[in-house]
Amino acid sequence: MTGSARYLATLLILCSSLLANSLAAQQGFVKTESSHFVYKGKPYYYIGTNYWYGGLLGLEKDPQRGKLRLQKELDFLKRKGVENLRVVVGAEGSGLINGVERIGPPLQPEQGRFNEQVLKGLDLLLAEMGRRNMKAVLFLSNNWEWSGGFQQYLIWNNQVPGDQKTRKLTWDEQRDIVAKFYTCEPCKEAYNKQVTLLLDRTNSLTKKKYSSDPAIMAWELANEPRPMRPSANEDYQKWISSVAAMIKAKDKNHLVTIGHEGYMGTENMDLFKTVHADKNVDYLTIHIWPKNWSWFRDTAIAKGFGNVIEKTKDYIEQHAAVAQNLQKPMVLEEFGLPRDGHSFDPSTATTYRDRFYDTIFSYLQKSAATSGAIGGAGFWAFGGSARPHKGQIFWKKGDDYMGDPPMEEQGLNTVFDSDSSTWKVITSYANRIGARSSSSNLPIDQKATNETVALYKNLKRLLAKGILFGHQDDLAYGVGWKYEPGRSDVKDVTGDYPAVYGFELGRLEVDHPVNLDSVPFDKMRGFIQSAYDRGGVVTLSWHLNNPLTGKTAWDPAPGTVAAVLPGGEKHALYQTWLDKIATFLQSLKGKKGEAIPIIFRPFHELNGNWFWWGKAHCTPGELKQLYQFTVGYLRDTKNIHHLLYAFNTDRFASREEYLERYPGDEWVDVIGFDIYQRENGEKANANFVKDIDAMLTSLESIAAEKNKLPALTEFGYGTIPDSTWWTGVLWKSLQNHRISFALAWRNAGFKPNGRAEFYVPYKGEKSAPDFQAFFAEPKTLFQNEVTNENMYK
Repeated sequence: MTGSARYLATLLILCSSLLANSLAAQQGFVKTESSHFVYKGKPYYYIGTNYWYGGLLGLEKDPQRGKLRLQKELDFLKRKGVENLRVVVGAEGSGLINGVERIGPPLQPEQGRFNEQVLKGLDLLLAEMGRRNMKAVLFLSNNWEWSGGFQQYLIWNNQVPGDQKTRKLTWDEQRDIVAKFYTCEPCKEAYNKQVTLLLDRTNSLTKKKYSSDPAIMAWELANEPRPMRPSANEDYQKWISSVAAMIKAKDKNHLVTIGHEGYMGTENMDLFKTVHADKNVDYLTIHIWPKNWSWFRDTAIAKGFGNVIEKTKDYIEQHAAVAQNLQKPMVLEEFGLPRDGHSFDPSTATTYRDRFYDTIFSYLQKSAATSGAIGGAGFWAFGGSARPHKGQIFWKKGDDYMGDPPMEEQGLNTVFDSDSSTWKVITSYANRIGARSSSSNLPIDQKATNETVALYKNLKRLLAKGILFGHQDDLAYGVGWKYEPGRSDVKDVTGDYPAVYGFELGRLEVDHPVNLDSVPFDKMRGFIQSAYDRGGVVTLSWHLNNPLTGKTAWDPAPGTVAAVLPGGEKHALYQTWLDKIATFLQSLKGKKGEAIPIIFRPFHELNGNWFWWGKAHCTPGELKQLYQFTVGYLRDTKNIHHLLYAFNTDRFASREEYLERYPGDEWVDVIGFDIYQRENGEKANANFVKDIDAMLTSLESIAAEKNKLPALTEFGYGTIPDSTWWTGVLWKSLQNHRISFALAWRNAGFKPNGRAEFYVPYKGEKSAPDFQAFFAEPKTLFQNEVTNENMYK
């Protein structure tokens, strides 16, 4: 193959891959980003339920018990905000096993033979869920006997003594038998065939291949797979790794998880962590069973309830710490508690179950509010319209399926559609978590204008595409020119405007007609409107004068911040200054009279000492209070609802330093820092790359944790002595990071001494060719690209 042919082949492969990824994103597959689920570019937190029998309902001959029941129950769950369902793909084998009936009809009635009709029931479930935009987690087998599972594979391959195939086993007998699964090669091969059948299947109703169906969120290796004996731990780990890799090799769209209970299933937290650290396992799961784990005695739920809650909290917190450490999401995917008095009667109250659910859902709510690692909670289990038969404890063939499997007392843990108090708890949290999942992509101002909300969401979305390039005062002046309509040094060099336009409000507070960079405010208003009309993004800084001394922002008189705060001697003056800022902001209108969204960044470089709000001149608490008062006054008192609020430091050495004066998540939309290169030479270049890389890495981590937009709020290299600085230093610093925008400082032009001040090249300047190469990078976004993104829609 020639070099050009190889290049073309590589290009075709790359394009195919990009197209596949693009289609996957459009179809809406749930993905993970660090310790979070993401769905269609938004954080995905959910309340779900175990609906293991969902794929069996379509097999009922009576539509009232089958398809119609399924549709009715899915509609019910959707109304209640429960949109994620965990379902078994099918049973293995038939007849008694371990002394109990199993579910059926089986998907695999005999080893290696599959029932196509059973799969049509799963087809129906996925088709109906897809119509309702619901997500399924499909578990592929079972550690327990009620669906055949591992024990059936061992029976098929003569690993179970004849007298133990159908009778009730002791716990030790069951452990000894099931532990053999991980070394039984024909058992594992038969399991793999069933998995492959599912991965290769095309839905008979939707004609979608299962591996390409957005109704599926994840493949789960099994329900509660345990090593059962410590001697099986190593083979258990190898099996998980092998199956997860096999699934990922065949299906790039869906997540993979194990179906784990937590350390109660492995008797070993280290093993729990090890198996979930596997690169092909996307998220962690835990189950919580107070009755099975003897967290209360016999049927004394009320008496032992305090212990239940204490142990539940401890169990969640221990495993959540592992998830955070692994930087993967975790789902509380099974939990249940009997009705009051351990009754199986649906008319009995659920006082303690409701309180138990409330405790668990509160962890999910907190996680959703703080972008935590707990991504979902699925209660066990939904029973819909089914009801237990009076006087009959266990399930018999012909009975309606409900949440309790055949070997458990019917009505033990099931949540029926009539359990109003439980549904009140579920829907309350589902509404709050659903609102949080959607509002986590909203600004801190809950009354933000539609255009401001759209800008915020689109800036979030574009993090995956690239970095918006910005320039301070770009439309006002440049090197050798001033106030020429439509002119820009960036455009002179690249043929395109920047995507972000920075301007300064300093001196507006003291009624100057021009700002501290000599730009008339009337002209600035026009520049902002022009940038907005193009679809560009506008950010405003404010180097306000010192209200205590009347001098500039660079007059760091002690006590200024304290004087400005409520109760201080200059507080009333500061309010009048904010009134003037509000008046100017309210004058920024688009062609239809809409308010132009602005990224407002007051008190920048706040960890430096050169401004009166700097680190040496106020306490962290005072700075936080100043920032909070400013945001609150503009937003809540002046009713300014078209601002995104930016918090930014100068250079910082640690996460702790960055967050020392952070005012809180409810006050900030954008986080960033300013950085300038002050020295020349290769060593200085290398140090700049090292410093900015470290700070951006930390910033991205903080932004992910707090669900904020990360940005390089100012940067620059005065007069750009290095002709290859744009690609050789700056882009080298930025290319591996996901930040929203990077704002270069202003081109002030020629000074009285004849020397020019500039931070981006002008036409003919020696770094201009390299800046053009920087502009050509696919991930640097300028005006034309951003205009096509419709940032305000």
